[in-house]
Amino acid sequence: MKKIFIFVIIFVILLNVVPAAHGESDSLRLLSSFPYQVTSIHADGSLILAGTLDGFFVSTDSGHRFSERDAGLSDLHITGVTFFDGNIFLGTKDAGAYISYDLGKHWESLMNELDCPTISSISSDEDLIYVTSLCSGFYISSDSGQTWVKRNSGLSTIETTSFVKTSSEKYFLGTRQFGLFYSSTIGNECDWKNVLTDYSITSLSSLGNYLFVGTTEGFFKGNIGNNNFQKMQFIGGSPYVSYVAKADNKIFVALSNFGLFGSIDGSNFYKVGGSVVPNPDALFFDSTNNALFIGDIDGNLFYLDTTQPYLQCSEQIDAGSIPQGSSGEKDVFLVNLGGGILKGTVSGPYFIKFDTNSFTAAGKLHFSVDTSALSIGSFKQPISINSNGGNKTIYISFKVIQAPAIDIKLKIDSPIAYVNGERVDLDVAPFIVKEASRTLVPIRFISETFGATVEWDGTERKVTIKKSATAHHPSLFIEMWVDHKNIRVNLKEMKIDVAPLIIPPGRTMVPLRFITETFGSTVQWDGDTREITIYYTP
Repeated sequence: MKKIFIFVIIFVILLNVVPAAHGESDSLRLLSSFPYQVTSIHADGSLILAGTLDGFFVSTDSGHRFSERDAGLSDLHITGVTFFDGNIFLGTKDAGAYISYDLGKHWESLMNELDCPTISSISSDEDLIYVTSLCSGFYISSDSGQTWVKRNSGLSTIETTSFVKTSSEKYFLGTRQFGLFYSSTIGNECDWKNVLTDYSITSLSSLGNYLFVGTTEGFFKGNIGNNNFQKMQFIGGSPYVSYVAKADNKIFVALSNFGLFGSIDGSNFYKVGGSVVPNPDALFFDSTNNALFIGDIDGNLFYLDTTQPYLQCSEQIDAGSIPQGSSGEKDVFLVNLGGGILKGTVSGPYFIKFDTNSFTAAGKLHFSVDTSALSIGSFKQPISINSNGGNKTIYISFKVIQAPAIDIKLKIDSPIAYVNGERVDLDVAPFIVKEASRTLVPIRFISETFGATVEWDGTERKVTIKKSATAHHPSLFIEMWVDHKNIRVNLKEMKIDVAPLIIPPGRTMVPLRFITETFGSTVQWDGDTREITIYYTP
């Protein structure tokens, strides 16, 4: 009684002072804290069962209060629990399996039926109860635990660790050191075949056509149809997988010392719970309440409501190297690991511009990085994402580099140009105005090649050219009017000797020497070949 009282006091205090994870959705919350590591969980509506390293706890009111219910158990190290036909089935490390007909108030040993003291897992579905053990293999019961049948044919070992039945009616069984086995039946004709050898399996789950396999040396994904498995590398190395669970058409995996990760497609995984759930050890999805229960090595029991939006995304985005004065583009992918509609806003520094500052669904957010006002160097900029599924601060990294030199080769009366050796086909060729002995070139092609933007005002017949400052040149703002020699450069009135003019198919042509000198480039003329070479250092 003293132990129960102390536990209840601890639980009540913690429930009132521990907030939801910082920045995480309110759908993830701490439900309870136990004195010992949580090793196994089962939930069904208001009933929650929690096994730990040193005791078993029961709540019948959705976790508001837990009572210790392990009197009569010879071993308090719980290794598995399930609830079937109104009864609790419990596995222990050194005392075998137990059954309780009264929610844990009294226990009966199943050692005579399951002749192994070391139970590794207990699970059930609507028809059967499944037990894996480390000393007598795999058992099933079809009569609520009254009788048990071994199904070990074909196994290379009787040290079984985990079991899953897939939606395609294919069965998989994990073992210690001998890997993964499968069978198309668990009836009398059950005959296990090895498909993933030489691994110690810790947990199994499936999603659609794929099986997910937790081991002591990493996490694997395989096609159920062809049994082709590949190691997942979203963490790297060979982490110990504590548990794998399917939850509302999503996959969650608990990695020892790395945290909890979730995926909506079984390929791209995102960390769940941040630093609040660093060492998850047990998972269970309650389909009645659409809730994922998470137990950790510190004795905490968390509750994730999968009906509510839950924002996740990559926390580090590398936009690569961007030449100074240019723009780089990238995407941020927003994932909803919960339910409902994810919506919110995104904000960052002025030089990182998103196509939209608000979103009404999970998916892709496109952004561009404008380096025109940035110095050469490395940048790591925070971006704030606020949503109804939690808030995130992500970091966009990029490097502003010296823009490469540009050389443009043109030929009089030829529509073929070359930029740094690469051919460009123009829709209008440069030409010479004989009366003024001036060469005219297409303004948009030259300006945009130099990294400037060109705007056309059809009402005023006005061309506006804008170029941000670079390491070698100040900012530039040019205003020109078709058929007018008067222009403005950085708001200063000027006059050129040949007015801009338009020729088919609607291209504005301007004097070559004016535009190149205004940009700060140099020009070479070859009279023999009638070729022009323009050199520009951004």
